[in-house]
Amino acid sequence: MLILLLPVSLSAPIAVAVHKVGSCPSGYTTSGDYCRPTSSTTRYALAKVGSCPSGYTTSGGYCLATSDSSRHAMPKAGSCPSGYTTSGDYCLAYTSSENSEDALVPTPLPKTGSCPSGYTTSGDACRPASGNARFAVQKVGSCPSGYTTSGDYCLATSDSSRHAMPKAGSCPSGYTTSGDYCLKTH
Repeated sequence: MLILLLPVSLSAPIAVAVHKVGSCPSGYTTSGDYCRPTSSTTRYALAKVGSCPSGYTTSGGYCLATSDSSRHAMPKAGSCPSGYTTSGDYCLAYTSSENSEDALVPTPLPKTGSCPSGYTTSGDACRPASGNARFAVQKVGSCPSGYTTSGDYCLATSDSSRHAMPKAGSCPSGYTTSGDYCLKTH
């Protein structure tokens, strides 16, 4: 299962592979148990939970960003983490006027095996246990530079680790390849 995790940033969220739930959203194609973006201009998608957040529209069982100015969204699990604000059943990243940091924000992850260090089980998800939790991404092969293995996940070794996401085809602009991952360039 691939996880959609992006840093709070000044740019639009980048489309990455998502776990397949029914039909793939617009701009994505089936690849095994995943939906993969068909081009570098494909919009960011996430599994739909209730009504889609502001800046997103329904596309089957997914919420699809409506424009390049859409903010990164994730399903809400309790209160939103630092760098995010509530939008219905979702947490939306602050805009550049609200928060100019390019920080790695720990986000809920689909549960695969045991949760990584600093996360707790909540149904079928791993949720950051506190504000001290580090950013994590599902482990695919060896962890990228700046990350260490924690169960079935790769955990950032520090707050200065670069954002990582599982590689699906070539890495998007602003990212470089690190094994099976794309790492944000400085």
